[in-house]
Amino acid sequence: MIDALFDLLGSFYQNGDFVQAEWIARSILQAIPDDIVSLQFLGLVYYRTKRHEQALKVFAAAGDAQAGVSGAAPLDDGLQASAQCLRAARSRGSTLAGAWYDLGRLLLRLGHDQQALNALQAAIAARPDFAKARRAVSRLARPPGRNAASRE
Repeated sequence: MIDALFDLLGSFYQNGDFVQAEWIARSILQAIPDDIVSLQFLGLVYYRTKRHEQALKVFAAAGDAQAGVSGAAPLDDGLQASAQCLRAARSRGSTLAGAWYDLGRLLLRLGHDQQALNALQAAIAARPDFAKARRAVSRLARPPGRNAASRE
């Protein structure tokens, strides 16, 4: 079921149907509050629809949720569901590869380097031949000072 929802989210996003993409992301969040993937894509939709302030708030919430997952001991039901969403959204062949890439570029511009790296790696996981995402990851891996061009 989660796979199908993320496929729909990816299809709507790629087709520029941000109203439906937002609806899917919000629907997932109703079932799985604080789901990192849905929060990030909701933020991306907000940003693409010129709701920048809302996007920044959602990205901050996604960062907080991500920090909670990485610092968690045993996963409770909500975190297990969120981890399942992340696996589904990053799975090979996911329709979200392009959206992950867009999200990574946006997060990089906003200075959220670790979240950007995670998003770009998800794009590669979904589509291993994604050359632009691979180049972006290699630019992020460069030492500080040589990374400024990647933010443009």
